Formats: sequence, C-alpha cells, structure tokens
Amino acid sequence: MAISKIKPLVGVSQCLLGDAVRYDGKSKANQIILEQLTAVFNLVAVCPEVEAGLPIPRPPVQLTGSIQNPKLTGRDDPTIDVTDIMQRYCQTKPAELKHLAGFIFKSRSPSCGLNSTPVFIDGKCVTETSRGIFAKKLCASYPCLVVIEDIELENKTTLDNFIQSIIT
Repeated sequence: MAISKIKPLVGVSQCLLGDAVRYDGKSKANQIILEQLTAVFNLVAVCPEVEAGLPIPRPPVQLTGSIQNPKLTGRDDPTIDVTDIMQRYCQTKPAELKHLAGFIFKSRSPSCGLNSTPVFIDGKCVTETSRGIFAKKLCASYPCLVVIEDIELENKTTLDNFIQSIIT
C-alpha cells in the first residue's frame, strides 16, 4: 500500500508568488519561494489589501500615528485612510486560514510586514520594526503558527529552520 505524502499548507503574501497585486501594479516575485518552497509546501496566496477591496494600482499606504495601534493612511496623501477597511478584513480572514502550518510575509509591508514595517508619527519614521496590520492579527490569532518574512529566506539556516519547523 502506497502512502501519499501530503504537502503542508503555507500561506504566502501573494506578491511574492509573482502576482501583480502590489500598490504599484507590480509583483515582488521571490525565487526561493518559487523554485524551492513550491516543492515542499502547497502555497496559499493571500493579499490582504486586494482581498479587502482595494484596487490595483492604488495609492501607497503606510502605518501612522501610533506604534501600538497604527492607522493605515496614504503615504503621499495623508487624507487617505483605509484603516477601517483593513481592520474589517482582519476580523474574518484569520479564521479562514486556521488550516495553515505556516506563513511567509512580505517584509516592510504595512499589511504583511512581520518585523520590518516602518511606523511614521508626525511625518517621521519612529520605528522600522513594527508589524503590518494583517500580520499582527494573524500572529495574534495563531501564536504557534510558524512565520517568516521573505528577506529571512535568504539565510539558508533560517530557511532550513522554517521548513523543518513546519514539517515536524
């Protein structure tokens, strides 16, 4: 009797898969994900900003106002505020992802950055190590979820640890 090996499900910021979903209508395809991790995992694409209803392209946004409870406002036009749209999305989306074994986040993203997202207060960057709104909510919902940012995949030891943490 043959035993089928089912690949674990891992969420990934959709732009990292080469999909043109970013604010500027481009992607940030990550070759490590596309060439190595697709062989190990079944990847589930997630783009919080598009899934929340924001268009492609769209005005760029950034985290502003507070490190603990930031707003998601326009980078070039501070009158744009999509905080409520993203928070509504974050109230329901994590429950749809409870089956995931891990998640690969896009670094520096105001929705998906894990530990690298800048926060601006009064026009000045006050930290570059905050979490994007979606990443923060997903990690709070599933504290045991194995997570990593795309930039961390470049370190072979970190990449291997991520893979092993999910497989075991």
